[in-house]
Amino acid sequence: MAETQATDREHALDRLTIERCMNDRQRRLRFPAPVERAYETYRREYRARVMASTIVPSLLIYNLYLIVDYLLLPATFDIALLCHLLVVTPWLLVAGLVVRQRPGLWLRECLSASMPLAMAAQLLFIFYLNREVGTAEHYQYAVSGILTYANVNQRPPFRFALASTLILIAGYCSVLLAAQIAFPAFFIGMALMSGVGYVSLVANYRMERDTRYAFLRRIHDRLENEISAHAATHDALTGLANRHEFDRQSALLYADRRHARTSLGVLMLDVDDFKAYNDYYGHPAGDACLRCVAGEISAQLRSDRDLAIRYGGEEFLILLFDATLAETTVMAERLRRAIETFGIPHAPTGSHVSVSIGAAAGVIAEHPLDTLVAQADAALYDAKHGGKNRVSPSVMVDAASTPRPAVARY
Repeated sequence: MAETQATDREHALDRLTIERCMNDRQRRLRFPAPVERAYETYRREYRARVMASTIVPSLLIYNLYLIVDYLLLPATFDIALLCHLLVVTPWLLVAGLVVRQRPGLWLRECLSASMPLAMAAQLLFIFYLNREVGTAEHYQYAVSGILTYANVNQRPPFRFALASTLILIAGYCSVLLAAQIAFPAFFIGMALMSGVGYVSLVANYRMERDTRYAFLRRIHDRLENEISAHAATHDALTGLANRHEFDRQSALLYADRRHARTSLGVLMLDVDDFKAYNDYYGHPAGDACLRCVAGEISAQLRSDRDLAIRYGGEEFLILLFDATLAETTVMAERLRRAIETFGIPHAPTGSHVSVSIGAAAGVIAEHPLDTLVAQADAALYDAKHGGKNRVSPSVMVDAASTPRPAVARY
């Protein structure tokens, strides 16, 4: 479900917006709202996968640090063991489990940030208990490793990394001051934490910037592939399927045995006297006329299973899935009347642009597609020679008597 939502959001993006973001030389860590929403959906999935793959190694390394407690601060080893096993480890498991459920941005990142902060709090607590022990000065330096883990391994968004870094350094500084350790140790600790904080934040910033750019590149490549695929299967002028797509879809339809007893309706449509129209008004007007006709054809399709094809020139072919001959001719008449209602002037004929339509239908298992197309083409020939602006065979059902409301398309 989550992957479907991510894909839906990505499909809502347009190539121009993506390219504008990619050409932003400043590489900001914030996209326009639609892109940012898609990126957050992608990051939610990514963070869940990262948490699933790193939680066990993180817990293992964290608890192995008990060896350091045993060697450096044996007097408080029991307390450290209880903190590890009864407080921090359960919290890490709970936080990791919730993050894997893909919560919202703030809950996810706050929980993620709480994990290294909990580790650091436990370590500083043990350090404070041993503040008068000489070896404790070496023990507290381990907080720098936790800071690196927080910013580089977990890879939170930079703003969250910055906030958690400041909190951790502030807490570290407060504990050292409260412990009243010697100035050299305090200075070394603060210098180490500041340096690690700076380096890890720079790394975090660059990783987020690169991740965002990689996301844009991924979406851009997918959009480019979709555009290329659409161009290969659709007519550039009308947006309808082309002959190549017609051959592919019809082959799939006839290869699927589940549809063997399904009736397939076929319409062959031709714009009446289009050559005269094109010669009189010019090719741009002719192209606009064909786009208008194609738009109405698309609007009349009943479902995604129906297929409209620009068959050639001013000819269009329509396949109607699960349609009898009566239903096919009814739709043909509805389409003919809708186009007639547009009232596009056709000066050479002294009338308006109209279409003639031939219809055929048959059960898929018993009628090869080329036979149905030939029958529809023959019916179109009859319509042309019968006076044009008509459907052949004639509509016997009055279901198409009321045309759709006219829409200005020209």
